[in-house]
Amino acid sequence: MLRPAVRAYLGGEVMTPLQIATLRAYLRQWIMAPHFMGDAVETLRGEIDGLTTQAALRRWIYGAIDAGVDPL
Repeated sequence: MLRPAVRAYLGGEVMTPLQIATLRAYLRQWIMAPHFMGDAVETLRGEIDGLTTQAALRRWIYGAIDAGVDPL
């Protein structure tokens, strides 16, 4: 389920609600890893449950990249 969701995101395709939920679940597991630390990471962790649209995913992922942690 994750592979098609990531492909849709990276390919700029319109994602289904299930793909958005799948990618959000992956990002949640990823950002909760204990080796990521700092204020920006805490902010990202606090925002993860609000990622309900493709645009929100995009903003969050760019925020993660700006914080120095690239999830994809």
